[in-house]
Amino acid sequence: MCFIILAAIAYQSENNVNQQMRRVLFRYTVYGIMCTLVLDTVWIAIDGLQFPGGVIVNKVVNAVYLPLGVGLGCLWYLYVLETLGYRITKRLMFIVALPAMLSAALNLASMWTGWIFDVTPDNYYVRGPLFWLQTITALGMLLASLLHILLKMRVRSDDAYHTTVKKLLGFYIIPVVGTLAALPFAGMPGTWTCAAISIVLIYMDDQDREILRDSLTGLNNRKTLDAAFADYVRQDGEGRGLYLFMLDLDDFKGINDAYGHPEGDRALVLTARVLTGAMAGARGIVARFGGDEFLIMGFFDGDPAAAGFVELLRRNFVQCNREHRLPYRLDASIGWERYAAGESLPQFIKRADAALYADKQRRRRIAS
Repeated sequence: MCFIILAAIAYQSENNVNQQMRRVLFRYTVYGIMCTLVLDTVWIAIDGLQFPGGVIVNKVVNAVYLPLGVGLGCLWYLYVLETLGYRITKRLMFIVALPAMLSAALNLASMWTGWIFDVTPDNYYVRGPLFWLQTITALGMLLASLLHILLKMRVRSDDAYHTTVKKLLGFYIIPVVGTLAALPFAGMPGTWTCAAISIVLIYMDDQDREILRDSLTGLNNRKTLDAAFADYVRQDGEGRGLYLFMLDLDDFKGINDAYGHPEGDRALVLTARVLTGAMAGARGIVARFGGDEFLIMGFFDGDPAAAGFVELLRRNFVQCNREHRLPYRLDASIGWERYAAGESLPQFIKRADAALYADKQRRRRIAS
């Protein structure tokens, strides 16, 4: 049943037009778990069964099955890194894959040495004297990615990032419990059936992200704003004020006309990075409002702090232009307002949008 469910998920993922690195890593993880479920089933069927060549088949199955578990831990680590915003390079993939390559070598050698596992003459699997190394390596990859998540969680404190991190943490619980439960019982198929359940949860969360996230920039979309606003309003006035910033890119049509829509898409992605970078460590939400319009809603210590945040955005845009050596000047008009008690989200947005229009007019006068 787990195999059938994962096969359906893999098929959907394969045919999705959105083939970002995170999706590719997710799909390979699904394929890997499907392979382990097949090998689990084959092993259960042949272990202890007397037939010609049975011992050799049992050894081959285990020599593939055991390092595959470590390999899946490596894939999960890469998935975590990509989800946290790291760029997945070939060099990084090679470094993360080293434990899996070591495990593959040791398990292959175990077919003759019995280091990690052995198969008795009557075709029963037994653990070898170095099986603890296999266990430590497999769990070590999970713990390494878990530690990375916790460290990043301490560095960044914005709501959207914390939500992502908490979901990643939640996916550890089921397979880790399954692994620990299976440790005292050689051959108990608890680990990968539990991992399959976690994969289903990941997939369900990914579908939610498709609904609530902008596919190009990865930012929240407008559908997330009502819930965030309702939550933030309840906290307004608890030492900090709720502010709304509306941003509109300068001459975005000119960028598309002069350099093409792919470069326009790149400008939107870079803008998203500028905004999320400015909000790092702050409590708030960053969303793509539509087209080349963006919205930031968060808490600040009064109007001077909000004005200071706008200056930070300006500096970040300047730095972005310098770092990427863009053939155009990436910048934005920015309008902001503080929440007034009792107003609705549309009213709040309307006031901030009016401030945005005023800033746009002011910048045009300066430019002319």
